[in-house]
Amino acid sequence: MKKAALFLTLALAGSTCITAAAEEEMTDITMAFCTWTGYAPMFIAQENGFFEEQGLNVDIQVIEDESTYATLITQGSVQFLATAQDPNIKMFANGATSRYVLSMDASNGADGLVVTDEIQTMDDLAGKTLALDKSASSYYFFLTALENGSSLTEDDIKVMDMGDTTQAGLAFMSGSVDAAIMWEPELSEALESVEGAHTLVTSADYPDTILDSLVVNAKYAEEHPEVVEGVRKAWYASIEFMKENPEEAYKMMASGFEDVTAEDVASDVLGLEFFGEAENEELNDASAEESIFTISQKMADFWMEKGECQTDVLDDFFSLIK
Repeated sequence: MKKAALFLTLALAGSTCITAAAEEEMTDITMAFCTWTGYAPMFIAQENGFFEEQGLNVDIQVIEDESTYATLITQGSVQFLATAQDPNIKMFANGATSRYVLSMDASNGADGLVVTDEIQTMDDLAGKTLALDKSASSYYFFLTALENGSSLTEDDIKVMDMGDTTQAGLAFMSGSVDAAIMWEPELSEALESVEGAHTLVTSADYPDTILDSLVVNAKYAEEHPEVVEGVRKAWYASIEFMKENPEEAYKMMASGFEDVTAEDVASDVLGLEFFGEAENEELNDASAEESIFTISQKMADFWMEKGECQTDVLDDFFSLIK
């Protein structure tokens, strides 16, 4: 009995040591993004243990105010940040110490310019009030559409910076503005709730304008390359899971946000293209006509021309995949 008790004691002690060692090996990281279905596969990684498999304990913070993102990623308050590629390029070009990790998704109709019935062309926006979030990809999408589909300039339109895309949508639905750039689910809600409301253009018309990507704090990436690779693997596993188990995946994706249902997610994904490992490999092929480098350079050049960027040199930004 004494030998058995001693053996049991040693076994339990060994088990405790193994558990403690496993916990010590887990790396804590923080990731941030706003409420958007394109980022939601990260919740699949969290719930299915894909992060844990990579030795990562990930704290996901939903932060709606995108104007704070450059400070968060530069100061290292968050190690990883998901937002549209256009804001990511602008932040980097204006001094944010970020590095590109991977592309997450592209909007293919999930974002749009919604207008009232009397506005039938882009030129009809002259003198009208348009709500959007200038800190988000909405601004780049709008200016690209305006430049390609109208004789107007931004000065011909009363542009209201709402600081939040959801607020832009609510302003339109309340009748406070004549037009708004918004994304799902507000996009569908506005079309259904406002008589005569319709879309002039959507992201399907300009597929390279709204592309979501994940970035990491530059210093953290340099010190912890294995964590960056672990996050990549967890994301890729989540995309595969979503393809194979959509209904279960949509529930997981919705669970991380407030007031978002699995049905909302299912509707949103109809206007999205998600990028797994194979898609990222294609985008990262510098010889491809529409590589991530080409798409991003267009963004940087555009904002340089507008006087919104300090540089259009993106070599350091892409240093983790070159």
